[in-house]
Amino acid sequence: MLDLDRDLKLMAVSVLLFAFALGVYLRLLSTYALELGASGVHVGLMNATMLAIVMLSAAPGAWAARRFRLKPVIIAVWWIAVLAPVCFLLAPSWPWLFPGYAASGLAFANNPAMKSYINLKSEPARAARNFAILYGVFPLGLVAAPLAGGFVAERLGMRFVFAVSIVLFLMSSAVVSLIRDTPYHSADDPWSLSGLWQRRRFRHYVAFFLVGFFAVYVGQDFVNPYLAQVHDQSFGRLGIYASLTALGTAVLTFGMGRLTDTRGPRAGITGVLIALGAGCVLLLIGTGGVWWGLAAFALGAFDALRYVANGMVGASFKGIPLAWGYAIFDTAMGVPMILGAVMGGGLYRLSASLPFLIVAAIAVGLLALLLVRGKTRVDQRSGERAQSVSYRRDAA
Repeated sequence: MLDLDRDLKLMAVSVLLFAFALGVYLRLLSTYALELGASGVHVGLMNATMLAIVMLSAAPGAWAARRFRLKPVIIAVWWIAVLAPVCFLLAPSWPWLFPGYAASGLAFANNPAMKSYINLKSEPARAARNFAILYGVFPLGLVAAPLAGGFVAERLGMRFVFAVSIVLFLMSSAVVSLIRDTPYHSADDPWSLSGLWQRRRFRHYVAFFLVGFFAVYVGQDFVNPYLAQVHDQSFGRLGIYASLTALGTAVLTFGMGRLTDTRGPRAGITGVLIALGAGCVLLLIGTGGVWWGLAAFALGAFDALRYVANGMVGASFKGIPLAWGYAIFDTAMGVPMILGAVMGGGLYRLSASLPFLIVAAIAVGLLALLLVRGKTRVDQRSGERAQSVSYRRDAA
């Protein structure tokens, strides 16, 4: 599997099964909540609850990754994911979906440990590529899962979909339990938050992705509700669109991860932002299934932006423990994620198209920023070269 070692291959298989387990209901869950009587604001609050727990669990997850071995931390948290579909299955009404969202957030507490594990198992030159593969497998698994989930939901109901998800989560947890540990237990190495913040590259990544992650969570969870309520699309059709989104995420994550390795972070993230803006425009102006399908594919950029960011930001942690570096970054990103989810719900309540207009505007703004900064750097390098030539002529 693309030169991955045994343990990363096992992790990739487990991530694939995890994606199947989550994917059978993920993009149907917001629509299901609306059917149970929730409003757009309620959906935003449920997503914000999940994201708040993701954010708050990052620091404890990093502490555990530094205090204990990586393998037991990864595996212990992985099994928590089984609780989410159990809660959704047993929920009698929409307020009872909150525990499932909370369990979903807690299941990501092993993110610092998992990212550290991938980084330590990767050669430096292949780190971004391996992150792209491991995180790209996730949307790849989501390609078929929503089709199956939509098909089953239409015929047997969402509760049967949640039952299938429970079985798949159990299989995923069993596979990841087979990975071997890796030596990483340097809990006494001195470091400080101020030392990380002094790194210009890290500050730039945080500032840029604060805006980017906000855009992701303003719009991502309202794509299928928009298609269902504005264009009267069924669960089966929503499953097809969700599969196309997952396929778009996989293509963009693999492609832009590779481009990041070969041409630099600016090139990779530019491709993601172009797709994000184009997807929003197609979703809003499209007049039929083909256009909405193209929009869904391009909006795979929502997840691709987060996955490509994971591969980029690790290079700015030099001298900082990996687990804490990722935890601090994930915690910082939790703020725009929560604000985006809440604001997205409010905007959707005002007008179903508003979240996507905001996302498109942010994508254009970030692209303009990349263009201006790129031009400035080219001009600076040109000026430095011209000055160097002038000095050599004067010396001659």
